[in-house]
Amino acid sequence: MKKYEVFFQCSLLIFFLWSSIIFASAQGVSVPKVFQNESGGQNLEKDYYFPAGSLFAPNIPAPSQFFNYQIGHSHTRYDQIVDYFKILEQRSDRIKIDTIGRTWEGRLLVVLKASSPENIRNSEQIRQQHIETITNAKANRIVVSKEAQPALVFLGFSVHGNETSAAEASILTAYYLAASQDPVVAKSLANGIFFIDPVRNPDGYDRYVNWVNANATYPPNGSSLDREHNEAWPGGRTNHYLFDLNRDWINQVNPESKARVSYFQYWLPHFQGDFHEMGAASSFFFEPTKPAAQESPLVPKSTYQLNQKFAAYYANALDEIGSLYFTKEQFDNINPTYGSTYPDHAGSIGILFEQASPRGLFQRTNNGDLTYPFAIRNHFRIALASISASIDHRAALLENQLKFFQSALELAQKDPVKGYLVDLKYNNNTAVHFKELLARHQIRYITNKRDRKVDGKDFEKGTSIIIPTSQANYRLVKVIFDETKTYVDSVFYDGSGNSIAYLYGFSYVGLKEALDNGEMDQISSINTPAVALTRSNYAYLVDWRQEGAAWLLSQLLQRGILVKSASSPFELSDQGKTIGFDYGSLLIPIHGQPISADELFDFLQKLNKRGNITITSASTGYSGKGIDLGSSGFKSLAPQNALLLTGNGISAYEAGEVWYTFERQLEQPILRLNMDQFSRVNLEQYQVLVLVSGDYTGLNSVAIERVRAWVKNGGTLIAFGRTGQWLAEQKIASFKFLDGRSGSDSPKEEKTAKTKERFDYASAQGREGTKRIGGTYFNTEIDGTHPIGYGYTQKTKPVYRNHALFVELGDQAYNNVAIYSKSPLLNGYASAENQKRITGTASILVENSGNGRIVYFVDDPLFRGISFGNARSFSNAVLLGQVLQSGIRR
Repeated sequence: MKKYEVFFQCSLLIFFLWSSIIFASAQGVSVPKVFQNESGGQNLEKDYYFPAGSLFAPNIPAPSQFFNYQIGHSHTRYDQIVDYFKILEQRSDRIKIDTIGRTWEGRLLVVLKASSPENIRNSEQIRQQHIETITNAKANRIVVSKEAQPALVFLGFSVHGNETSAAEASILTAYYLAASQDPVVAKSLANGIFFIDPVRNPDGYDRYVNWVNANATYPPNGSSLDREHNEAWPGGRTNHYLFDLNRDWINQVNPESKARVSYFQYWLPHFQGDFHEMGAASSFFFEPTKPAAQESPLVPKSTYQLNQKFAAYYANALDEIGSLYFTKEQFDNINPTYGSTYPDHAGSIGILFEQASPRGLFQRTNNGDLTYPFAIRNHFRIALASISASIDHRAALLENQLKFFQSALELAQKDPVKGYLVDLKYNNNTAVHFKELLARHQIRYITNKRDRKVDGKDFEKGTSIIIPTSQANYRLVKVIFDETKTYVDSVFYDGSGNSIAYLYGFSYVGLKEALDNGEMDQISSINTPAVALTRSNYAYLVDWRQEGAAWLLSQLLQRGILVKSASSPFELSDQGKTIGFDYGSLLIPIHGQPISADELFDFLQKLNKRGNITITSASTGYSGKGIDLGSSGFKSLAPQNALLLTGNGISAYEAGEVWYTFERQLEQPILRLNMDQFSRVNLEQYQVLVLVSGDYTGLNSVAIERVRAWVKNGGTLIAFGRTGQWLAEQKIASFKFLDGRSGSDSPKEEKTAKTKERFDYASAQGREGTKRIGGTYFNTEIDGTHPIGYGYTQKTKPVYRNHALFVELGDQAYNNVAIYSKSPLLNGYASAENQKRITGTASILVENSGNGRIVYFVDDPLFRGISFGNARSFSNAVLLGQVLQSGIRR
């Protein structure tokens, strides 16, 4: 090409760029300087992101060279980040990449390690030395080498997929550590190993990045109304199954969290930074949080004191570039399941960072123009400040970590509870998850080797375990079995209750007597195999108390196998053994099946092994007690095709939980239907309709009448939370709510002008906070004779509640399945008034309507995929709701 042609084309490009900027200005829209580099504006790498005077190794490509755009001018896909990290590993002897797992969608989870070449070569030796030092502290022997150990610093970015400025900052941080020629950086690398986890939620991150890149404009549009800033449902915050991974560090439901906690415990870093975004109208947050009120009583004060020391570095970093920030507000350190709080409870220091988000390239806010590069720069500078603070305080970090584990043993000695005895009978699959969770958190447990009766509860040897409190991770044990009910504050960022043990659905007690050495030395296996299946020429039986029974029933019905459910308990005596079967137990007769007896046996044998569930062979239909196998008390079951409404206004979290339950736990298909497609579906093809919490005003009167008629014709409608109010408003159901009422049914008397009160304006947040239930565990009483309550072995069932919706008991007295017990508070904050109001109200209601029924879960039964105990009632609604008798009224 001739020179004048090149000159002409470049001039033409510049003309068009300037024209677009002039046109935008004519429309009253100015383009922020950080986006004007193509027309003579900033070189962001040279003039904006990196500290002044930064020099870099020429053989290592800068991000702009690799991506062909400046960081902040576009949103970088996860695969591009991984590819760039691989280039850094190839070009720099300071870099090593670890692959730690895969996401649900198969994306690799990678962590980049940056350090001096010598440390990179010896990283495993450094890790082993570090773990040995901690192991000594766990055994109450603190031994510190005279040579200061390298600081181990974890930097975790973008656990919420649509909080992407953090991920872009991880790119700049990786390049800076890999290529900087600054002697200060070289010194830091010699004194530390820095772990960069670029995107902690790759599936959600790419969902968001693809959206914003497809909808971004140039010049960028600063209006919050623009399509770029309003991603489609369900958004990119959550992972594949729409779980919030920042609430999964303790729960360990998702593969991303399992990989991350395993890697964390493998290294046990001194520090972990957790990088997030928040609303565009804010500035930047770093810890400390609200003193005392939002600090965990389980975490040593020394940890929070170190937070204060780190805060000085963050303030200096943001002061230097003129960025506003705030501390001591809003966010909490109590809930241990975040990326910033799990480390505090596990021997490290975790600190939260929240950056105002432009949710795209650029937004106009009350604080001025908020650009993507501005958000990225703040996170990047905070990452560098975290590195500097960790290096400068690495001796204090190590001392704090060692004393953390030593003090755990001291706390355990003072604790009257010497261990938790947990009954795992009937819960083989849940037991596997629980034991794996304990192992991943480095919590020791042992097999209970003798029958015990404690607090009126039976615990059989071999089917129960003991978790000693006298162990280095004592604090994590106390998190899992948390019973705290008293708090300094009444306002919480998220939930106040933490005890996931309540959600598993098994019985447990705290042991007060000391465990003997013989017990302490035992090791429990992860898996207890179910009894092997033997052939029958008559029938097979499955006790519904086994939590895998619902999965097995779903597999049988999908195969077209004839299955019946027992409406009463019974005992079967066969070959000298008497076996008891509870409500809901399954009968699979040999006669009348669509397949041969041999095929049926082979199929059941596979289910027995894969589901780890006991299937009993029966050679007679005569029961020693209860109904015989030929009784009409056994109800035939039909396949239940399910439909879930999704889309704008619907809780993505709860919709994801339902999807996850069907796909991963029941292994049964479910149609996820956007609400705007409802008119196209043939409802008669479905027997179950699930409406999670949300806004269903998008359904018109014709659609509502279709739902009403479908229920009356025999459908099972399952509703969550506030959807019950919508059903009542549409007269599909007749649920009643205690709106504006006290614990009794009588309305409060209106206050006269003389009795009206005045409160200080500044006290509003605290006073109104007491009215909320932000995440608390309560106890309910469940009817185990009701089909929705089949399989429960205890009369009480804990639930997690994060709303203040109070529902009266229904008029159909036999269908008040679960109600809040007296003194219902188990763990978490609830005001005395709310405790009074909730007592005796409904948690699960069933309302018959024609030939169908509505099953109303006031509280989310599938909470975060960890609520195994409550998921049982949901599975009952899906699979056994069909047997509910419409004739039962009072």
